[in-house]
Amino acid sequence: MSMSYNVTYLKSLQAVRERSHRVYELAQRGQLEHFVFDESKIDDVADYVLSLVHRDYASIASVPPHGRWRSYCVKTPEGDRDLVAEHVLKWKASDVSEWECARRVIDLIMVSVLIDAGAGANWHYEDELGVFERTEGLGIAALRMFERGVFSSHPHNPFQADARALLVLSDTDVACGFQVTDSNPLLGCTNRAQLLRNLGRALSDGSRYFGGKCACNNHPARPGFMLDYLSGCTEAPLVVSIDDVWDVVIDGLACVWPAGRTQLDGVALGDVWACDTLDVGSDSERQRADTLVPFHKLSQWLAWSLLEVVVKLGKLKVSGTEKLTGLPEYRNGGLLVDMGVLTLSPADLARGLRDGSNVPVFEGGDAVIVEWRAMTVALLDKIADRIKAKCGLPSDQLPDMFLARVLEGGTWKAGRELAARMRPTTKDPPIDIISDGTLF
Repeated sequence: MSMSYNVTYLKSLQAVRERSHRVYELAQRGQLEHFVFDESKIDDVADYVLSLVHRDYASIASVPPHGRWRSYCVKTPEGDRDLVAEHVLKWKASDVSEWECARRVIDLIMVSVLIDAGAGANWHYEDELGVFERTEGLGIAALRMFERGVFSSHPHNPFQADARALLVLSDTDVACGFQVTDSNPLLGCTNRAQLLRNLGRALSDGSRYFGGKCACNNHPARPGFMLDYLSGCTEAPLVVSIDDVWDVVIDGLACVWPAGRTQLDGVALGDVWACDTLDVGSDSERQRADTLVPFHKLSQWLAWSLLEVVVKLGKLKVSGTEKLTGLPEYRNGGLLVDMGVLTLSPADLARGLRDGSNVPVFEGGDAVIVEWRAMTVALLDKIADRIKAKCGLPSDQLPDMFLARVLEGGTWKAGRELAARMRPTTKDPPIDIISDGTLF
């Protein structure tokens, strides 16, 4: 088995699911290193999630897929508003083609997802629509920067993100866009700015994916031009494979992620981490590769988010979306801890409690966090299976992108609501992660 094979495998969606389920199999045998696993409580989680689905939607079939677009569906005193859809209507009224509208929304979604790591409990964004925190605040801030042309080099069109503008984006531009002050601190703000500059470099270097049919000096590379690439990958009329979408995200954006993380065969792997649960005590390169668990959380969050635009505005169908996994982040994972499916070991609890914190805190690469995230991926599959069995729909009436609807309807919402109920002062998850603005 060559190193190149290992690198290719660890960047794949298949590896995310397979490696996480290997950890789950060990959990079933009581062989986790950092958590106690109570399998009997999975049904309780599924029932709770399904109760939220029934509270907020008619059925799981009515739940929209999990994606960044949801951050732009806001409640106002005048009623519910879809800020993205409003822009699309305005653009069309100005004779912008539907294809270009799709490109513009992809531009927005990509920059918005890349800056969507945890903001911290002390940051907020003040807008004409209200005060927003955490992921919603980050999303609204990104939208307002997009509207002002912060990401665009076009003198007459603010509504795009392109390589030329992103490459020269300053830390100050981003801090101002997020309203960062000493009294309104945003975790990892400078790292978020660097991610966007890295995106500019990825776009500039990735003409295959982001050059577009009209890319030239007057039309610098844009995320939205990936739609042109995908339209040339159709395996049947208007059908593109999730593998092609994933190639754009995982290969086209490879240089976006910090290079200092896990490397194999000289290749930076991104959101891939050594898992001591899988460690068999060998120092060989092959055995080391076997202990690595990939998550690619922000990449998958981006993929889930892009699918909605590609389908709704690009009018393409995407096959194979079941290959995507649930997102291993602190809301989904926090749900599992708060409902007793996973209980942190006493030794790790003591190690994580620091500086008077009320919940244990760990670095993103800590063995506790890696095991927690692997179990989250596998358990989201198990919860989705239970919800399929409990939701009352025959198999031929289950909606597509079922897991994305479970996340939205859903596990992410359940994790957030439980956190707010159990820790109302901070609304933090039961285990906190030190954020650098590039991972969670």
